[in-house]
Amino acid sequence: MQRREEVPWWLKRLDLVRAELRGMRFPSTAEEGVRQCAKLSAVSMGLFKEEIRKTLRTRDEETVELETRRLIARFSRTDARWKMTRRLKRARPEG
Repeated sequence: MQRREEVPWWLKRLDLVRAELRGMRFPSTAEEGVRQCAKLSAVSMGLFKEEIRKTLRTRDEETVELETRRLIARFSRTDARWKMTRRLKRARPEG
């Protein structure tokens, strides 16, 4: 006998999701979408560097750049470990 999967909460309220998405403006072309993505990435990287600058209390751009690279490398390693852990958990049979 199979156990019934519970329906996700967001699927139960799909009408609310639909109403929320109607108010959003999506890019009309792939090129516009890529431009928006690049613009958002640039803004977020600027905010990230500004936060590092405030934390280190420095105006030295080389120090900020070095710390930015160090943190991004650390995040990348953490993300890789997380992905590997998830992959291993999925491969392992439940029992």
